[in-house]
Amino acid sequence: MKKMDAHNEGIYTSDVFQVLFEYEINRARRYPSPVALIEMEMKPVVSNEEALIAAPAIFMSTLNHHLRSVDIPSKTKNVFRIMLPTTNEAGTRAVCERLLSVYKNKFDTPNGYSIAYSLHIGATSHGGGSTLSGVELIQKIEEGLKQSKLKGPNTYVVVM
Repeated sequence: MKKMDAHNEGIYTSDVFQVLFEYEINRARRYPSPVALIEMEMKPVVSNEEALIAAPAIFMSTLNHHLRSVDIPSKTKNVFRIMLPTTNEAGTRAVCERLLSVYKNKFDTPNGYSIAYSLHIGATSHGGGSTLSGVELIQKIEEGLKQSKLKGPNTYVVVM
């Protein structure tokens, strides 16, 4: 099931993400293993329209390069959700730090324009088992994203 948006190669559509999310939640409930979820809002900072048009593709390509093959990314407008199977709290924090580190650099378009990205990240993780709830994970990442926005750009908040 590799249904992805043709314009967002490597990023699942929200409907496919939902199916994969529910599958991973059920798997982590039945065979207790950690699972993490990240919600990230991206805002490109550019000097012209051409760079603004190139910004999403550069962001998604870079994101896919820095995720594992088992991670499940999804995009809705400028908000990304990433499901991280078999990832505990320490791993979740490491991914958030890595994403902030990667996107603190400027990126160049093929025509030589520069793009910077401003990120806000909300994240959570759960050890798996019968107490795991997909609804609760989503509530926690939304709360984390809200707190990250209050802290300022290029921050992350992990809500446990």
